[in-house]
Amino acid sequence: MYVYDLSGCKNWKEEDEGIGESIMNKSYHKLVRDRIPEIIEADGKACTWETLSQEEYLSLLDEKLNEELAEYQESKSLEELADLLEVMQAVVRARGWTLEQLEQLRADKAARRGGFEKRILLTSVRKKEDYRYLLVMRDFLQASGKLYSTTFPQLVRQRQQGKVFSFEEHLRGLIYAQLSAHAQWHHIAPKLPQVDVLFFHYDVPAVLAQEGSYFTAGLKQLSCASQCTNRQMNHLKENIAILQKIISEYGSMDVYVISAPPEDIVRDLSAGEHKLYGIGPALAWEYLRNVGIDGVKPDIHVCRFLGASRMGESDQEQATPAEAVAIVRKMSEQLHLPMVEIDSILWSYCASHYGESCTATPRCDACVVRKFCTRKESV
Repeated sequence: MYVYDLSGCKNWKEEDEGIGESIMNKSYHKLVRDRIPEIIEADGKACTWETLSQEEYLSLLDEKLNEELAEYQESKSLEELADLLEVMQAVVRARGWTLEQLEQLRADKAARRGGFEKRILLTSVRKKEDYRYLLVMRDFLQASGKLYSTTFPQLVRQRQQGKVFSFEEHLRGLIYAQLSAHAQWHHIAPKLPQVDVLFFHYDVPAVLAQEGSYFTAGLKQLSCASQCTNRQMNHLKENIAILQKIISEYGSMDVYVISAPPEDIVRDLSAGEHKLYGIGPALAWEYLRNVGIDGVKPDIHVCRFLGASRMGESDQEQATPAEAVAIVRKMSEQLHLPMVEIDSILWSYCASHYGESCTATPRCDACVVRKFCTRKESV
C-alpha cells in the first residue's frame, strides 16, 4: 500500500471542498487515501507526493486516527465513522497484524466482558464485604429519627450478662414473632402491653384454658391481627405442647436455645423434629431474638436489600434467608456491631413508615448509599 504526503494540508477532503480552487497554490503535510493524487490529476491539477518510511507512516497514521475521531465527535456522522474504520484497518496492517486477528480479539473480549448494548454507566467500585455503608445508613436514620428502636440489643446484652429467660418469656417471644408476620409493626409495637394482658402475661395454665378464637378476637379488637392470626391462634396449644416437649428433653427452653448454633435451632423449629406451626426461618429468628439470641430476621426487606439487584452482597436476585444470616454475621464481625443492631439498620432503611428508602419500589434518588448499590435504573 502506498500513502502520500501532500505537504501542509489542513483538513482537506475532496468531498468537502471539491478539487479545484481549494487546492490551488496550497501546500500540505497530510496523510491521504491512496487514490487522492490520481483524483487530483484527473481534475486537471498537479500535486506532489512522496512515499513515507515505515516509521513516518506509523506516526502519521496515529495522527490520522486522532483527526478522524475528532471529526466524528464533531459531526456524529456515519461517513466519519467509515473514515475512522479505514484508518484503524490501515494501522492494523501497518503494525503487522491482520483484520482477522483484530476481529477475533474483539469477539473474545465481547464474550468475556460483554459489549456496550446495555448502556451501563459505572458509578463506583468497592470491595465486596466492605460494609461501611451501613454506618452511613445508620447516621442517616438516626439524624432523621427513622431508626426503629428495638429491645433486641438490650435482650442480647442481658443474655450475655447471664440472664436466664423464663418459659413465660419464651412464650411471649414466640407470640411476638407470630404477630410480626404479614403485619406492619409500627401498628403493633405501641399495643404490646395490651397484648401481654390479653395473653395473661403468658401464664401457661391461663393461656391453655382459652380457645384460639378468644385470642383471635382480642387481637382483632386491638387491631393487631393479620391474615395469619386465626390459624396461628388455633394452633397455639399445639405449639405450647411442642415447647413443653422440648423442656422435657432439655430441662428448659433456655437450655435448648443455646444448645446448638442459632442456625441449627432455627432449622429445628422451622423444619425439624420440633417444628412449630406457622414458624418459618424468619419467624424462628424473630423468636430467638426475643429471648436474647443475637441474630437477624431474614425477611423480605433484608433479603431483597442484600440481593444482586440492590447491594449485590448475594449473587441471587434476592438473598436466601440462610445467605442473609451469613452476610449479616460477616457484617457484625467487621463492624463490631451486634447482628440485631445491623438488622435494625437494614429493616428501618427499607420498611414503610420508617426509612422507606429501599422498599419494593426504591427511592433511588433519595438513597444515601446509592453510589454503593448495584441496582440498574431503567433509562
